[in-house]
Amino acid sequence: MRRLTVPLVLVMSAVLAAATAANGDQQVKANGGRGPGLKGPATDFLKLPVPRTFDLSHVEPAHFAEALGKDPQRIFEFVRDHVAYEAYAGCLRGPRGTLLAMAGNSVDRAALLASMLEASGQEVRFARGTLSDADAKELVLSMWVERPTALRAIADDELAPELKAARETVLAGVQRDYGLIREHLKNVKRLPDDAANPSLDVLIDEAKSHYWVQWRKDGQWVDLDPSFADAVPGSAYAEPEILDALPDDVFHRVAVRVLVEEYEVLLSGDAVGEPKMREILAYSANAADLSGIDLVLTHQPENWKGPARSVATSLAAAIEDTGRVKPVLIVGNEKPIAGEPFRQKPPTGRGLGGVGGLLGGEGTRKPVALATAEIVELEFVGPDGGKQTVVREIFDVVGQARRIAEANLTADEVRKRTSADGQLDLTRSVYDLFITTGRIEPSHLREATGDPPRREQGAWEVRSLLRRVNVAHVALGDGLLPRLKKPDGQAVVFYPDSPRVHICELTAAGDARRLTLDLRRDRVRSVALHTDGDDAFYAQVFRGVVAGTVERVLGELVVAGLSAEQNEESKWSPVMSTSSLFQRATDERIKTMLLSSGAVLSEEHVTPEGAARLRQALDGGSLAVAPERAVVLRESPRYAWWQIDPRSGHTIAATDEGLHQTSSEDTLVIIDETEPSVTVVSVWSTQSLSVVVYEVLPTRVMSLLNTLPGALQIMHVF
Repeated sequence: MRRLTVPLVLVMSAVLAAATAANGDQQVKANGGRGPGLKGPATDFLKLPVPRTFDLSHVEPAHFAEALGKDPQRIFEFVRDHVAYEAYAGCLRGPRGTLLAMAGNSVDRAALLASMLEASGQEVRFARGTLSDADAKELVLSMWVERPTALRAIADDELAPELKAARETVLAGVQRDYGLIREHLKNVKRLPDDAANPSLDVLIDEAKSHYWVQWRKDGQWVDLDPSFADAVPGSAYAEPEILDALPDDVFHRVAVRVLVEEYEVLLSGDAVGEPKMREILAYSANAADLSGIDLVLTHQPENWKGPARSVATSLAAAIEDTGRVKPVLIVGNEKPIAGEPFRQKPPTGRGLGGVGGLLGGEGTRKPVALATAEIVELEFVGPDGGKQTVVREIFDVVGQARRIAEANLTADEVRKRTSADGQLDLTRSVYDLFITTGRIEPSHLREATGDPPRREQGAWEVRSLLRRVNVAHVALGDGLLPRLKKPDGQAVVFYPDSPRVHICELTAAGDARRLTLDLRRDRVRSVALHTDGDDAFYAQVFRGVVAGTVERVLGELVVAGLSAEQNEESKWSPVMSTSSLFQRATDERIKTMLLSSGAVLSEEHVTPEGAARLRQALDGGSLAVAPERAVVLRESPRYAWWQIDPRSGHTIAATDEGLHQTSSEDTLVIIDETEPSVTVVSVWSTQSLSVVVYEVLPTRVMSLLNTLPGALQIMHVF
């Protein structure tokens, strides 16, 4: 096993890039050269009927079919020549997700081909069968074949100063933190995880389950299987079982649930009920239908019926204001889904609706249910029925430290904590949950433009802004490290094999607002050929550090642009992230430590919330590399760590506020008092954010994608 070499040998980039392509790929090309997508993505040669936009609205099968003249032969050749193969189980990406990634397994590539043909007025059906071992191996080996890329190297003199600084932040941060983790892990015994780093035989078994399309031409069904570079219409590689549609049991599923924790209390006295969790909103769909789609979570007054446009409607709203709010989920262009209402604060009698509640004895004779926490629970279900669940807090006035102590709140604590100043204002907060099922191919972002939405479009402005930040987040994380090469030319390849979710939030509490990026679930599969057993493990560690560091840099680019647009009294705070906190710890000469289950954490040196969350992670089997004490940011102690799965090497950046977060905040006064609504979720003046996201971010993201991958590749990881 080779050790990490520090520092970076940047001067070797051109030489090493050429050398790594020479050796290990020769055998792969000899065996996997029949695979699909060998001509690379090359999506920029098509003249689409719609503008290319940074929010990827142009990446639709129907638009690409039209760009190909709705010609079945050209569509078949496009999928065969430009859409690569990746091995995983079931229908994960669907037509749009496969097009976004320009890669997929046989069922997703068949779904893309079928969608493009149907958009061209053709009749199609599906077929499935079992590939031979030899053909399945050809498909799997094609994953390691180098393909042309849409990226181009950028010379230093072409980079703006802020981009040079961003590049150096990424390289220095990755070098520092990966080196720390590697040094701490060198003597730790690990158990390999075959599910996370599958063998060649496992990948071949997945590839043998094969799907393709049949096209009705002149009354006859013609096989269209674009799985191999030498495929032609009419060729098939397995005995077909005919399917009118893809069966339900082949799909990955995503379920979203919003839950609140509530205590029942009176407005005075010591009586208090046990806390209870209540599901207030539920939504589920096939992951393939959510590929590249954002789910926007907002909160609206219980009886809200639309923005007030006159004195009469304002009075009506006041009469109906009960003091309770309900979650509203907006999924793509579908009709918004409203959940059940809940009360975040004790009743005050404001509004005639609130007075009615008090007159009815709410809080005096009858206990009132007060929400002490709200969470979003996302469940991912694979075709085999396996489930994984991740949880995202919206608010929690109890705190993890108190929860771990299993000490319920008293009635007085419930009242005080739910009525305290500075609470999160749910009606002025927006959460953009961006679902991806594969990478975002960088060629989709080349020359992407598109004008910002007009101000009068309201809510969709903030939604579009947050979506674009999420797109940048995913595109950078995936585009910088699709594979990691060893000096002998062998490579570890990364790609998603289950749904992911990235969250960008813009929230308000009092006069403060906060922008947060959150890699809530960013797991990818790592696959390697003929490598040391530790290679895939450390490749996952390296990728996790890169993702966490890129998250920080993206946040800094956005915040720097926002701060430049504002006055001295209204500057956004420095970005808080695991990477930036480790930099501060290094500057202050704070040592780091490796922690595992049973570690003793001193709350004198670690924030209480940080200690509670860290203990949860360690008790769940994770390892952590963390500073020996908290770091003071904005006059408050903060804590963060790198969290490592000791079986797979999957690594995430974690903070004392929750997993995968990079955040910044300011104290801007809200200047737009537009009544909140389902279609007007923006309640701030967002001119500065618009400028940054629409004019600055696209250029900087593409510049980083062009300049960073080569430098990252030459770090001696193995």
